[in-house]
Amino acid sequence: MRTIVRTHATSAPSPLAAFKGSRPACAETDPELHFPNGNTGPALLQIEEAKAVCRRCPLMESCLQGALERNEHYGVWGGLSEDERRALKRRAARSRNAA
Repeated sequence: MRTIVRTHATSAPSPLAAFKGSRPACAETDPELHFPNGNTGPALLQIEEAKAVCRRCPLMESCLQGALERNEHYGVWGGLSEDERRALKRRAARSRNAA
């Protein structure tokens, strides 16, 4: 059996590390808020609460851009839900194909 030891130099970076200089508003909330279980019923309220946190965040735009670049499939990132990010990507693809 092989043991892998991770040191500070080899460990994966924190998601917050991408936000140099500023602290995201979501850092002050329970991470579960941004990852609702589904997109209907009670999850809709949770999604809206997560979006409210995003709207007051100085890093909302860069967060959304990062989520799109990483192809995040789950959660609320940069003020958009999973479905909204998929729709945004579809619109962008249609625009590229039309050009």
